Amino acid sequence: MAQYKHDRFFKFYLQSLYKSKGTTQQNIQVRNDEDLEIDLMFISDQGLAGWDQEDLGLLDNLMKVHPTIVVEHYSSYLEETDLNKSITRKNLYWEPKQKELVEAAKKEQKLTSSNRLSKEATEQIEEQNPFTWILTVNCSQKILRLCDAKPAPEIGAGVYRLCGLLRMGIVVISQLEDSSETLWLRMLGNRDSAQQAFGSIDQLPLEQKRKNDMIDACVRYCVYLKTVPNEFLTAEEEDFMKTMAEVDEWYEAQMIEGELQGKTQGEVRAEIMAGIRGELKGEARGEIRGKAIGEQLQKRSIALGLVRKGIDLATISEVTGLTVEQLTELRDNG
Repeated sequence: MAQYKHDRFFKFYLQSLYKSKGTTQQNIQVRNDEDLEIDLMFISDQGLAGWDQEDLGLLDNLMKVHPTIVVEHYSSYLEETDLNKSITRKNLYWEPKQKELVEAAKKEQKLTSSNRLSKEATEQIEEQNPFTWILTVNCSQKILRLCDAKPAPEIGAGVYRLCGLLRMGIVVISQLEDSSETLWLRMLGNRDSAQQAFGSIDQLPLEQKRKNDMIDACVRYCVYLKTVPNEFLTAEEEDFMKTMAEVDEWYEAQMIEGELQGKTQGEVRAEIMAGIRGELKGEARGEIRGKAIGEQLQKRSIALGLVRKGIDLATISEVTGLTVEQLTELRDNG
């Protein structure tokens, strides 16, 4: 699949979430064609402590369907060509892999090429034949009918299975219920879905590691996107960039403000999460963010003026509340 900017976030995001639950591989070449790369493959290890320590709700349920999962993400509507490519990618990966595993098993058992493997050995090999989950922001009923997709309520609303032979399923993110169970998947939806999901994160305990991983993933992705010329972004990617850029700006300003007030990182994060939902002091999200950023810019502007007048940094620090280290950086870069 082409390396769209949103895909970079998707891969980093899922790897962050599942690093304590198994192993992930990305950009697996199945042919010398970038459009036929497998985006991400997850090999589960449910014996790891991460499965019990971090509950990812519906996302965990999807990953428990099979020991090896291929995950593909589409940031807009799923098209027929996308489905066809997903099937082709999996087949191109599995056919040579299956042959390699069979030959290795026969060699180990000292069988000739005409001998058949035992049922147990065949089943062990088949366990490595991946199941593919297609995560798509939206999907038309026409496409779902075309691929004979059947709802899978035992897994969750918005989840569909295709015929068993394909070993494939579709998750339509726009159809997911707004709940803590779907939080992690809704972060991969459109701008509104991502905003709502990011806001809901304040319901999670501060000590939950995945909560901090998600914030860091979003902020890192936003920093990356700032280096990408707008003409290379799709409309969906621009929307996502705008959302995450707002979060990044506000997050940075709030963290600086918290440090100046002597607050712990946990306390600042809690305020940030409350503010994203517009609940902090009853003010709107934009007003809070603008106020925080404005105050920081004003302090820095005043400080820079005093620095240029040659006033002692320790004195400026007492007046503005900025640290000597921050003032030194202003002096060197201003």
